[in-house]
Amino acid sequence: MGQKTQLGTLLKRIGNSGQGKVVPGWGATPVMAGVGVLLLVFLVIMLQVYNQSLLFQGFTVDWNGI
Repeated sequence: MGQKTQLGTLLKRIGNSGQGKVVPGWGATPVMAGVGVLLLVFLVIMLQVYNQSLLFQGFTVDWNGI
């Protein structure tokens, strides 16, 4: 058997307080969709820079420039 401490009791009460509860509605879905779209745009821009279909002045994509 483990020891029962005040800290363990406090953490158990905080950690299990919302277990099994579901908030009705969309919740954080729009925020996550926005973050996903921004990540997709960032990745497309990085792919275009790598493929040199989007060019920046003074910026070369090669292994010799490191």
